Amino acid sequence: MLFSNPDYPVFLIAVFFLYALSRQSGPLGRWSRTAVMVLLGDLVFLLVAKDPNALWDPLGGVVYRLATAGGHDPAWQHWSIELVLQWALGTVVLGGAIALGRRYVGWIASARGQQLIARGIVACLAAIGATVAIAASRGVLDETSAWFAGHGHVLVLAVLGVGIGAAHGEEHRPLGRIVILFVASSLFYQAWAAAMPGPYRYLLALLLCTIVLDYYLGIWIENTEHPGARKALVVVSLVSNLGILFFFKYADFVTHDVLMLDVDRMDLILPAGISFHTFQSLSYTIDVYRKKLPATRSVVKFATFVLFFPQLVAGPIVRAQDLMPQLDRLPALEMEKATYGLFRILVGLFKKIAIADTLAIAIVDRVFEAPDRFSGLEVLVGVYGYALQIYCDFSAYSDIAIGSALVLGFKLPENFRTPYRSANIQEFWRRWHISLSTWLRDYLYVTLGGSRGAPWRTYVNLILTMLLGGLWHGASWAFVVWGGLHGFGLAITRYFQRATVRDATAAWRLFATCAVFAMIGFTLHRTLLADSAAWVQLALAWLYVMPVWAVLTAWLGQEREPDVVAPPIVGRAPDLLRLAMCCSALAFLFALQAWPSWTWIPIAVLTWALSLAADVVERGGVDLERRLVAMLERGVAVFLVFHYVCFAWVFFRATSFDNALAVLRQIAAAETDHANLVPMVTTALVVGFLCHFFADGSFRWLRGRFVSLPAWAQGTVLAVAALVLRELGHAKLVPFIYFQF
Repeated sequence: MLFSNPDYPVFLIAVFFLYALSRQSGPLGRWSRTAVMVLLGDLVFLLVAKDPNALWDPLGGVVYRLATAGGHDPAWQHWSIELVLQWALGTVVLGGAIALGRRYVGWIASARGQQLIARGIVACLAAIGATVAIAASRGVLDETSAWFAGHGHVLVLAVLGVGIGAAHGEEHRPLGRIVILFVASSLFYQAWAAAMPGPYRYLLALLLCTIVLDYYLGIWIENTEHPGARKALVVVSLVSNLGILFFFKYADFVTHDVLMLDVDRMDLILPAGISFHTFQSLSYTIDVYRKKLPATRSVVKFATFVLFFPQLVAGPIVRAQDLMPQLDRLPALEMEKATYGLFRILVGLFKKIAIADTLAIAIVDRVFEAPDRFSGLEVLVGVYGYALQIYCDFSAYSDIAIGSALVLGFKLPENFRTPYRSANIQEFWRRWHISLSTWLRDYLYVTLGGSRGAPWRTYVNLILTMLLGGLWHGASWAFVVWGGLHGFGLAITRYFQRATVRDATAAWRLFATCAVFAMIGFTLHRTLLADSAAWVQLALAWLYVMPVWAVLTAWLGQEREPDVVAPPIVGRAPDLLRLAMCCSALAFLFALQAWPSWTWIPIAVLTWALSLAADVVERGGVDLERRLVAMLERGVAVFLVFHYVCFAWVFFRATSFDNALAVLRQIAAAETDHANLVPMVTTALVVGFLCHFFADGSFRWLRGRFVSLPAWAQGTVLAVAALVLRELGHAKLVPFIYFQF
C-alpha cells in the first residue's frame, strides 16, 4: 500500500476508528461496537486483498459485496454451499477468538503466555517456510500463494478477534489495542509484499522471523551475566539482521563490482524498508546489551514496535527506548494532537506532490538520464532541483509518518529541520535525516571510538562512519563517494573549527594559507595535469578547494552571541501581515490557473516576504547593523554548504560513477541555453526554496490557526487542500525515493 497509494487515507481512517473503538466502551453497545470493529478490520484486509470474496466472516462478506456489486453481481446472487461453509467457518474462528481474548486475556498478557505465543509464531513460520520451499521445488508456488491468499483472512480474523476480545476488558485493554495495531501494521506491509512475484510475497514471514529472533536474543542477553556470552548474543543479532540486509542489498555488488566474479546477477528485489526495520531491531538488542533498556517479555509489543506502520517503510528510525515505553503505557487520543497530525500530513503531501514530483518529472529525471542532451545551466538547475526534490521527498514521508502516528496518539521523533539553512556540514547533519545521523553516531561512530582518542582518530572515525553510511544507502561506488565527501567534509570542518574557536586571528591566517594553497593547486592543475582522467582532475580540484571551503564555513558559520532583542510586538500588525500572506498565497494558486506565468514567481516571493516581515515585526527591534552583518556572514556560509551538499548529491542521484562525471562535465561546459527551463520548472524550484526558508513564526501561526478551527472548518480546509493537490498532481506516480533503501 505505502503512503503513495490512493488507498492510504482510507486505511488510516479505518485504523483510527478501529483503534479508537478499542480504547473504551463508548456510546455503542458491546455487540454493536464489536460488529463495527469487525467491519473496520475487514475493510483494512480488503485494501490488501481487493476481493470481497476473500472475506470469511458473513458480516463483512455481505456488507462489502453489497457495497461493491450492489447485489447485481451473479456471484452475489448465487449462494453456493462453499460460500456458506466459508462464512460458517469464519464465524466460528472469529467468535472463538473474541471469546478467547475476553476470557484468557490475563494469561495472554503474562510472560508465560507471550513465550508460548512466540513459540507458536516460530512453528507457523517454520511450516510456511517448509511449504514454500516444497512448492517452489515442485513449480507450484503461484498456486500455493493463491491458496494462502484465499485463506489469509481466517488468520487475520483469529488474531484480530483476540484483540477485539481483549479490548473489552478494562484491565488488559492496552493489549487488545496493541494486537489491533499489530494486525494493521502487518497488513500494511503485506499490501506491498502481495504485489511482488514469487517468494517475495512471503517477505512479511521473513521479517517476523527476525523479530522473533531478536525478541529471544533480547531476553537471553538480559538474563546472561557472562560478558563473553552477552557479546556473542549481540553478535548473533548483528549477523542475522545485517546478513539479510547484505544478501538483498549487496550480493550482486560484491560478486560483480568488488570480487569481479563471472556469475549471473541475481537482481534481487529490495524488500520495502529493509534498512529501516533492520536498524530499529538492532537498536533494541544493542540497547539491551548496553543495559540502557530492559528486554521486553511481550513478543506482540516488540513485533508492533518493529512493524509500526507509519514509519515502517522509510523512517524515521524509531529507537526502542522512544516507542516501546509508549506501547507499554499507551498515550491517550487527543483531538489537538490528532489535528496537528492532519496538518503534518497535509504539509507532507504538498511537499511530495507539488514540489518533489513536479521537479522529478519536469527536469531532474531527464537531466540525470541523459546529461549530454542539456546545457550546463539546465544540468545545474537539474542538480538544484534534485537537492530540493530529495529533501521534499524524504521530509514529506517523515511528515506523513509523524502525522499518522499523532492521529493515533503516538509521538515519533523529528527527522528533518530545514537542512539547507545549515552554515556548516556538521549543522547539516544535525538537521538532515536526524534519526539516521544520530543512529550512525550512537551505534557506529561511538562503537568505533568516537572522539575519545587522539584527534586524528576522531577524524578517521568520522570518515569511516560516513563511508559506511554511504554504503548503507546503496550498493554502488557512487554512494561510497557520496559518503566519503561528507566524511572528509565533517573531518576537515571539525579540524578548522578546533583551530579557530579560541583565536579569532587564526581564521584569517588559515584562510590566507588555504587560499594560497588553492591558487598554487589550481595553477599546477591547469598547467601540468589538464589532460588527466576526469576522476583524477576532480579529486585534485577537491583537494585544493576543500580547505578554503572548510575554513570559511567553520569561521562564518560559528555561533554568534545572541542579539539583545526588544520586547515582542503584541499588536495586530503581525496578524495583519500574515492575513495578507494568506491572501497572497491564494492569489498564487489562482494565478497558476488563470494568470500569465510571469506573475507566478513574483506572487510567490511576495507571500514569502510577508511571512518574513511578520516575523521581523513580531520579534521587535534589534541592533540592525549587527543583524545584517551576521545575516550576511551566515548567508555566505549557507551558500557554500548548500553547493557542497549539491556536489555530493550528484553522486547520490547518479546511476553510476560515470554518469556522475558526465553531469559534472556538462556543468563545467558552462553553456547557457535554457529551452527546458519552462515556467513549471522555475516556479516549482523557487516555490520549493521559498517554502524551505519560510519564516518559522508565520509557519507556527498557520499551524495554530488550523488547529484552533472548529471541526467543520478543518474538514473544509482539508477538502479544499485535497482538491488543490489533485490539480497539482501528475498522472505519473513517482514513488518515495527512500523506498529503494
